Amino acid sequence: MAFEDWGSKAPLDDVRGALQDWMESDDEEGFDERALALFRWQAIHNQVYSTFVSALGVDPMQVQSVQDIPFLPVEVFKTHRVQCGQWEPTHTFRSSGTSQSVQRAQHHLDGSGMAWYRQVARRAWKAVWGHDVSSCAWLGLLPGYVGREDASLLAMMSDFMEQSGGSHEAMLMNDHATLMKRLDAWALDKNAPPMVLFGVTWAVLDWVEALESNPRWAEGIPWERVTLIDTGGMKGRGVEPVREEVHARIHHVLPGLKLASEYGMTEMMSQGYALNGVHHVFPKWVWPVVRDLRDPRSEELENRTGRLDIIDLANVHSCAFLATGDAAQRVEEGLILLGRTDHSEARGCSLLATP
Repeated sequence: MAFEDWGSKAPLDDVRGALQDWMESDDEEGFDERALALFRWQAIHNQVYSTFVSALGVDPMQVQSVQDIPFLPVEVFKTHRVQCGQWEPTHTFRSSGTSQSVQRAQHHLDGSGMAWYRQVARRAWKAVWGHDVSSCAWLGLLPGYVGREDASLLAMMSDFMEQSGGSHEAMLMNDHATLMKRLDAWALDKNAPPMVLFGVTWAVLDWVEALESNPRWAEGIPWERVTLIDTGGMKGRGVEPVREEVHARIHHVLPGLKLASEYGMTEMMSQGYALNGVHHVFPKWVWPVVRDLRDPRSEELENRTGRLDIIDLANVHSCAFLATGDAAQRVEEGLILLGRTDHSEARGCSLLATP
């Protein structure tokens, strides 16, 4: 089904299939048309979103610009089932939360949702990095996630490891000795692909401190072939550090290591990446919008701090138009993430602060 044929009665699988065809194509145009078509479809099929749009006095058929689409606050995922159509969830992603959190965000998936999530995550990686996930070896330093079937990050990493099919993959708690044994074995394998290590900030900093105390651990590792992807997160470890300070700390101990970062949310199906650790870019089906903190319907800001809204067309089964609680700046090189906006509840895997 072509996206032009979407109508009020189009079934979920057909709409998802039309989006999938475009996402897999070389066509870089047509985002606005598909976003508007999906908005009108979700305004009919998503009861929660429909109520929200109606409360704002917005007629979906009168919206002619992506800028005018209402964005649903992500906090709604804590109190309502945000889904398009009537189906029972087969899987639910939940945010990790914090010790101060009472409720956690819940992102429900339909029967095709988990397979769709894995496909989208692989495509998002390739769109930004330029190669398949199967061309890398993978390690995860993800205490707080291991053992959680409801963690979307863990689901993504598990799939990446499965796609790689190598012998060096592992999902680790805060186990530095085992991590180094894995890296040693990888370094000795001359046919091994480049290594990608995903880690939450506090666990990475603990690991770097352990390496500083045991410098021999770092010997013999070709660190120039290792990319560390920081997912953020200092839950229970005090104030979020400044990003530059974290990177400087890591490079002081491991000067040859490549540093990058990832942006994703429980409420999203897609991810963005900063290949230089600062400027995040996204696949063609995701559009980050930075708006005035005081005016949720303002024009997009350039080179100024504002609240981040996200359009993620892969969220076809839930809501593709999300108002986050994150602060950001949009510059020519990409999106600079600046942590939580004032009075926003801290996420379990929150963003690193930047000055």
